[in-house]
Amino acid sequence: MIKKLIAFLSILSLSISFTSCAPESMPTDVTAESMPTDVTADCKLPVADGRGDVSIGGWPRIDERLISTGDVTATVVMVDFPDAPATMTPADAFARISPAADVFKEMSYGKLNYTFKPQLKWYRMSKNSSNYVAGGWTFDKHRDYITEAAKLADADTDFSKTDSLIILANPDARGMGYSGPAFAAIRKSGITLDGKYISNGATSAYDLNDWKSIWLNHEVTHTLGLVDLYAFTQSNPANRHDGLRYTGEFSYMGLSSYESNAPSLFAYERWNLGWIDDSQIKCLKDVKSTELISPVQTSGGVKAVVIPISRTKAVVIESRRALGIDKNIAKSGALVYVVDSSIQSGQGPVKVFPSDVSSDPRYLKAPRALGESITTEGITVKVTKSDDSGDTVEITKS
Repeated sequence: MIKKLIAFLSILSLSISFTSCAPESMPTDVTAESMPTDVTADCKLPVADGRGDVSIGGWPRIDERLISTGDVTATVVMVDFPDAPATMTPADAFARISPAADVFKEMSYGKLNYTFKPQLKWYRMSKNSSNYVAGGWTFDKHRDYITEAAKLADADTDFSKTDSLIILANPDARGMGYSGPAFAAIRKSGITLDGKYISNGATSAYDLNDWKSIWLNHEVTHTLGLVDLYAFTQSNPANRHDGLRYTGEFSYMGLSSYESNAPSLFAYERWNLGWIDDSQIKCLKDVKSTELISPVQTSGGVKAVVIPISRTKAVVIESRRALGIDKNIAKSGALVYVVDSSIQSGQGPVKVFPSDVSSDPRYLKAPRALGESITTEGITVKVTKSDDSGDTVEITKS
């Protein structure tokens, strides 16, 4: 499966002034000093990797990405091919992806209601399955494929309320290969259906059989704006987990598998998407503090301590427990990682520490337990207390 992971690349799009007049209702004695300040501002990394479609930095969010809170309607169009006619029912095929809605609910603490609107009917594409992916996906080829599928279903489907467009290929179509990518258009290069501009979605491939419904969570999370955390390139051919060298088996944006160690999104990813509130983040400027961090899998409490290192880099500490889709986590504790929004998707924008690939290639032992510590970027984190409420960490700068 790790070999397939390298091929599991998401094909994404490449490519105010204020007046001095105050409203009449504004008090005349308001001063800059009395206005509220954002105490987390120094920890909100900007989009700085030069791509334009996805980023680990998200303040402000990329404007064509999918809304991350509230109700999102996902229209599902099902297609088969002359060389791979569907033999399963549309309902059975849809069941392959429907559990993804519950994962979004868990990751967002109920703030994202991702609702499927499936067209339970197979539509026959004009070409054999392998023809669409011959030579690899490009943005234009991918958009053309989506457009053809949508037009086939147009007579039966009202796309005017579509936020997220999912083209579900016959899961038995081997010719679709192992790249079921996200569609994340920029610069108004998406498609318009029934008067609705659509710039976010995903198309499945044969790899859906391996990744199951968490495939959709991974790809749709790209359309929310987040990056790939696995490695696009090979560094050490002798290490079969080399593709996971940045974050191991943490976050489904790395290894998107229910079988992974801890597929829950990182606290920083959830904060980026607005699923964790600013009030749940401790942004430390003076690095000497003791903080209680509640498990990322539970609602409420402080979810992360963030220490800015530069304008685009920060050290993040969160707490992990064996809960929800992380039920199989090998070791609970305080997880420490570095986020750098100047680094592009697939090149290590997030790195988990400690990262000793020789003894722990999947980083299963990375969370710090009671009495354990880790130092990175000159920041030392030591766990001084650990229980069901979370991990208390002592943070110092060396």
